[in-house]
Amino acid sequence: MQRSGLARRTFLGAAGKAAVGVAACRCMCGQACAATEADACLDAICGIYCGACPALMESLGAKTADDIKCLGCRSTKKTPGYAPQCEVRKCAKDKTLQSCGLCKSYPCDKIKAFFNETPKYGLREKHLNAVRDKGLPAWLAEMKTRWACKKCQTPFGYGMTACKKCGEKIWSDAEEFAEFKKAKT
Repeated sequence: MQRSGLARRTFLGAAGKAAVGVAACRCMCGQACAATEADACLDAICGIYCGACPALMESLGAKTADDIKCLGCRSTKKTPGYAPQCEVRKCAKDKTLQSCGLCKSYPCDKIKAFFNETPKYGLREKHLNAVRDKGLPAWLAEMKTRWACKKCQTPFGYGMTACKKCGEKIWSDAEEFAEFKKAKT
């Protein structure tokens, strides 16, 4: 009996926090946002950190559902158009895995075909290796810090070289990818 009371209290506490969050968003934005971080998946199965993707970042501030571009390939609110055709996504779904880095067969030929020479996509290998070695929660925690300005903590995305809020130089994905490629050789 007491156990179900604790679960109920936990649920009510979480529901209360969510209501406060929506109210705060309405207060700050003037209306409720169409997408929240809870609607998004900040990690892609294939190793992309979606939290740094400009489309996802823009979607989190969307005012209407029509303004949402992408919330990540595992989002239950809005799946991107490419997701149903993605062979890597299908494979992970069949194996009930959140990330290829957690697969016993990693790195397989299917995911290796996704590694390429552009920074955002080329970092997949580095990211999946980290998921394999550290686990998904630890990697996600690292990514949240990595993709925030060291000076003002404002999140930034792929392709950026300076913080949009304070102008501080940031470690770009291109610099990170060049360093990763150099370390591999």
